[in-house]
Amino acid sequence: MGAASPERLPLDLVTGFLGSGKTTLINRVLQDPAFAGAMVIVNEFGEVGLDHLLISSAEDQVVLLDSGCLCCAVSGSLRDTLIDLFSRRGSGSVAPFDRIIVETSGLANPAPLVASLLGDSALTPRCSLSQVLTLVDAVHGLDTLARYQEARRQVAFADRLLITKTDLASAEQVDELQRVLATLNPQALIERRQQDDPPAVHFTAISARVPAPAGMQADTTPAWLRGPLRPQYADDAAGDVHGEAFRHIATHVLRVPHPVEWGAYAAWTDAMRRRFGKRLLRCKGVLAVGADGARWVVQGVQGYFARPAPLPAAPDAVGYLICIGEALDRAELDETLALLDADPTSERNPVS
Repeated sequence: MGAASPERLPLDLVTGFLGSGKTTLINRVLQDPAFAGAMVIVNEFGEVGLDHLLISSAEDQVVLLDSGCLCCAVSGSLRDTLIDLFSRRGSGSVAPFDRIIVETSGLANPAPLVASLLGDSALTPRCSLSQVLTLVDAVHGLDTLARYQEARRQVAFADRLLITKTDLASAEQVDELQRVLATLNPQALIERRQQDDPPAVHFTAISARVPAPAGMQADTTPAWLRGPLRPQYADDAAGDVHGEAFRHIATHVLRVPHPVEWGAYAAWTDAMRRRFGKRLLRCKGVLAVGADGARWVVQGVQGYFARPAPLPAAPDAVGYLICIGEALDRAELDETLALLDADPTSERNPVS
C-alpha cells in the first residue's frame, strides 16, 4: 500500500464489527466539505440494505451493494461496481470523484477484499488501497473481541484502529481497550474518536514516528512508507494477559537485512502459502530483491502474495516483513527465512 499515483485514486476500506459506529462515521464524512469529491460504497449483510437509508447524502455520492456480505461477493459485486464507477466517471455519467470509501458489513472478513484490491489486474491500475480503517466500540469492544473471531480479524487487518464512542465509556475502559488492540495489532496506528469530532484526520496519511528495534538504524524508512506499510515494531515476546481469545492473533517482525534472489523469493512465498495458508492473515514489508539490490514492496493476504511493487528512491530502506497471523509459531516463520538465504537453483527445501 502507500500513496496512490496521480492516475490511481485512493481507496479507504472502512470495517468494524456490528454497532462499532461505521455508519455514523460515514455520515460525518459525507457532511464534511473535505470529502466533497468522495464516492462511498456501502455494503450490508442481508437481503435488504438499510445503511444507505441512514446516510444523509446526495444520492449520486453513495452506492449500495446489497448482494450479501461484501467479503463473500468480493469477486463479483465490489469488483464490478468499481469498474462500472470508473467507466461512468470516464464518460461523465456520474459526478467526478477523487477518492473512494468502501464501508463493509459488520460481519465482513477483510481478507478477500484486501486481496482483490491488491491483486486484481482490472482494479490495481485504477485505485490504490490507502488504508484499512477498523472501528472498535469503546463500550462493548473488549467483550466483542473476546467473543467473535470476526472482530479480531478486522483488528488484525487494520492499518489504523479507531476507538469510537469514547464519550460513552470510562477512561479505564478506553485505556484497557487500547492496550488489547495494541496487543492484537501492534503495527497499527490507534486513534480515539468522539461522535462530533471531524472525520478528516482519520483519513490522512499515517505519519506516526516509531522507534526502530535494537541494532537497526532509526527512521531510515522513506517518507511515503509512513503509512500502512511503515513498520511499527513490537516485541514478539510481549506477554498477553487478556485470555485465550487474544492469544491466537499475533504480529511478528522478520528482519531481512540482505538482498535476496528472485528465485529464492518465489520459493519463500510458495512455502509461506503452503505452510500457513489462511492463518497468515497479512504480510507486508520491504525487501531488497535481485542483483541490483532494488527495494520492493511485498504484500500478502491469507497465503496469497501480490506482485511486488518497486519502491523508488529507497537506498537506505531496512529489509523487514511484518507477519500478522493466527496461531503462527515464530520458530516456523524463522525457519522459512532460510529459503531467502538459499541458492535458488538448489534442490534443498528447508521447509518442505
